[in-house]
Amino acid sequence: MQTNNRQEKMQTNKNTLADEAFDMANSINNVSRTANLYGKLFALKDMQIYLLKEEKKIKDEIETIEKGKTNE
Repeated sequence: MQTNNRQEKMQTNKNTLADEAFDMANSINNVSRTANLYGKLFALKDMQIYLLKEEKKIKDEIETIEKGKTNE
């Protein structure tokens, strides 16, 4: 009987360690995916800012050209 109890205890410990290792691996994977997604988000936001600046430059240039036409 004692052997069975010991084996059951060892099996429970193994499952617990395996579960902890699996949970840890999942946590690392989730952190990695989250970091990757934030990197993509920041790259898109940076591109968005760049495009808005370029849009403003073009609009200002159009406005300057149109003002020049009305003064002629």
